[in-house]
Amino acid sequence: MVERQSFVDTDVDTLLSKLTLEEKIELLSGQGSFKTTGLPAHGIPSITTSDGPHGLRGARKFARVPSILLPSATAMGSTFDVDLMYLIGNLLGDEARCKNVQVLLAPTVCLQRSPLMGRGFEAFSEDPVLSGLTASAYVGGIQDRGVAACIKHYAAHDQSLMSIEDNVRMTERTLRELHLLPFQLAYRYSDPWSIMTSYNKINNVHSSEDPLLLKQILRQEWGFNGLVISDWWGTYSTVESIEAGMDLEMPGPTQFRGKLLAIAVNTRKVSRRAVDTAARNVLNFVKKVTTAAEPWNGDPSAANTPENRALIRRLAADSIVLLKNDSETLPIRAKAGKSYGLIGDHFKYPALSGGGSAEGDPYYAVTPYDAMVEAVGEENVIYTPGLYTFKFVPFLKNLHQPGTNNHGWWVDIFGENPDDNAGAEPVYQTATDKDLVDVPESLHKFLPHKYFVRARAFFIPETSSRFRFGFAVAGKGKVKVDNKDVIDLWSDQPPKTEDTPCFNRLSMERFYDVDVQDGKKLDIEVLMVNEDVRGGVGTAFTLAGRLGGHEVLAPQQGLEDAVRIAKSCDVPIVMAGLSSDYESEASDRKDLNLPHAANRLVDAVLDANPNTIVVTQAGCSIEMPWETKTKTLLHAWYGGQETGHAIVDVLFGDVNPAGRLPVTFPRSIKHTPAYLTFGKSDYEILYGEGIFIGHRFYEAVDREPLFYFGYGLSYTTFVYSDLVVPSAFEASEEYEMNISVNVTNVGSDSGAEVVQVYVSDAESSVQRPAKELKAFAKVYLTAGETKTVPLKLGKYALSFWSEERGQWKAEKGVFEVIIATSAHPDHGVLRSSFELPETFFWSGI
Repeated sequence: MVERQSFVDTDVDTLLSKLTLEEKIELLSGQGSFKTTGLPAHGIPSITTSDGPHGLRGARKFARVPSILLPSATAMGSTFDVDLMYLIGNLLGDEARCKNVQVLLAPTVCLQRSPLMGRGFEAFSEDPVLSGLTASAYVGGIQDRGVAACIKHYAAHDQSLMSIEDNVRMTERTLRELHLLPFQLAYRYSDPWSIMTSYNKINNVHSSEDPLLLKQILRQEWGFNGLVISDWWGTYSTVESIEAGMDLEMPGPTQFRGKLLAIAVNTRKVSRRAVDTAARNVLNFVKKVTTAAEPWNGDPSAANTPENRALIRRLAADSIVLLKNDSETLPIRAKAGKSYGLIGDHFKYPALSGGGSAEGDPYYAVTPYDAMVEAVGEENVIYTPGLYTFKFVPFLKNLHQPGTNNHGWWVDIFGENPDDNAGAEPVYQTATDKDLVDVPESLHKFLPHKYFVRARAFFIPETSSRFRFGFAVAGKGKVKVDNKDVIDLWSDQPPKTEDTPCFNRLSMERFYDVDVQDGKKLDIEVLMVNEDVRGGVGTAFTLAGRLGGHEVLAPQQGLEDAVRIAKSCDVPIVMAGLSSDYESEASDRKDLNLPHAANRLVDAVLDANPNTIVVTQAGCSIEMPWETKTKTLLHAWYGGQETGHAIVDVLFGDVNPAGRLPVTFPRSIKHTPAYLTFGKSDYEILYGEGIFIGHRFYEAVDREPLFYFGYGLSYTTFVYSDLVVPSAFEASEEYEMNISVNVTNVGSDSGAEVVQVYVSDAESSVQRPAKELKAFAKVYLTAGETKTVPLKLGKYALSFWSEERGQWKAEKGVFEVIIATSAHPDHGVLRSSFELPETFFWSGI
């Protein structure tokens, strides 16, 4: 093992001078999926990276690698609370250290140009200032624990489906003011140690080989001195990428470096200086993260403490947005002696996270059903799913390894088909406690080119019912139940008409319905091969099989049960939304509808009882065609492992909701600024909306959305007064103007208010939004309390990008300061103005 201390004390330039060209090149690509390449002979250690923004996914193994699971990034953005985000960064840093991860591949700061973006839940906001300042606190919290943050995806990562082929086209002003600004602010206030390039092109050049992005802006203008990492398989060239300043190709083994780079250097297509620069950046980075924290030799789950669980619960609850409370149904102040009707499958199958690299495997998860039972007692709870809204059947709960009570499967891997040769000997055997049967990439080097996986388990039904199994596979596969062939995805597979789990790699599902009896076990066997139905071997990224199941609902029974419960119980609550089936990496949404007949369910329940509380879950905005019918509406995002507790805390008033929308909710997808340009037109994506995304667009075209950015209600009432704004702004890029406003809680409940500061430049020589968010603060107030909230406005509050000068321009004139409770034009509560006496230009950060 490489001694850490020997490298900590190393002089990088001296070490670099001792390396051969081949050794330097080795440093410039990964070693396996999530490690950098070490050179033990020179004392250079390998560094471990891990996804993701909501928790540590860790290395893929047969055994589970549980971690904390935080609420989605949109939920974090909803808090408008940079102090809380710093604590969340600390928590992620601690979790990373306990798992000996030196680089956390997070946060994501790309803006939700369209709510259809599959990875929209991974990003903080549609607004560049909220996104950038939230990211800076998050990054600072991580790195203060000695772990590197890798901010991503630089830049303008948009659609998730086959994004490597996208060419995003926009003006430089749009690029600078919107899609680079979150990175710029994060670098100004927190100095991320690494940055990840995006998959897409911007104006005909892939981000990973764009000298404008990587050299001119990142290195020269902003002064970035960290490591530039490609997204996984996001390197597309040898010469262009390294000459542009992309240091590290991930993952390994390399596709574009190695021998190809050596040839390029020896034929003088790539300069030795470029290789030295990239290698020096890698070595400096390795030294920084190696120096920052001691290796951890203790329990990898040591960060799973009561204090951290409470922090996650606080974050999840603080993120929930109260959208309507017309009859003041909430909070439920007297919970005893009431019956609670829980309607919707999200109560028992909640959306904890979106899908893809941001989806973790939590230590535990609290469902809203379990949290409600904990709060009021099972005897007071009535539940019906109403209908199922998942796209793929949920994993089986009572699945056990043969001969044990341990959850999971027994797995045998063969070099030949065990169905053809009963005497076949496995080349590898293991038990796994995971739901998904997948073969880690690290095992491939020990397996034949073509291999077969047999997974066995037994399932114990909880009730007697008609039961449906569903199976999907990457490769070919089939399922037996009680030694009977029941699902065949081996001889043929249905056409792929939907995006699927596992990064869109799985087939469509096939199903098997059977009558089951409570407590009577069923033996299950899955057989798979890493071959597609056309005969190609090894075509899948890695072999995987997904088996799930659920009780079958009679077509009308669920809806009838929902209506009956809504009419008969004291407190009806309907819960509906999306999940990782619909919002995920490698796919995008087609519309903003709730899945299947969920809107019909909500409609029917509201018709049956207009006092029904509606709770929605989604990582981005959704359409709500029933919104005018509901009096009480909460939006709960994806709440991570504490989803259930957070929702129940808000329902009963243990937490006063303080979330504010970080994205605008439109009335219709047709009303969104990117409606006509989201989607591939010959692989071109035109940002025709320019700088007018999100709330900026709706105000510019005078179109009322469903709910504006920044909107959210409380159980108490806040009053603003005494706005103090100096009369003039000093014409200097170093100057910061101090402003303040008083906020008073005039209600009877303690609570938190988000002070939002917008600036309007009505006299601008170029078209600008009616107003732009430039500062914000979260203030906590007890009933009757008043606080003076200080805020600062600097050069960013005044400036726009001048394409003529290629600089930021703060233009002489009068600027209006608007204190508002949301971006809605009518929600400004106090106004003042100041003057900039002369124009000035600036560059950098």
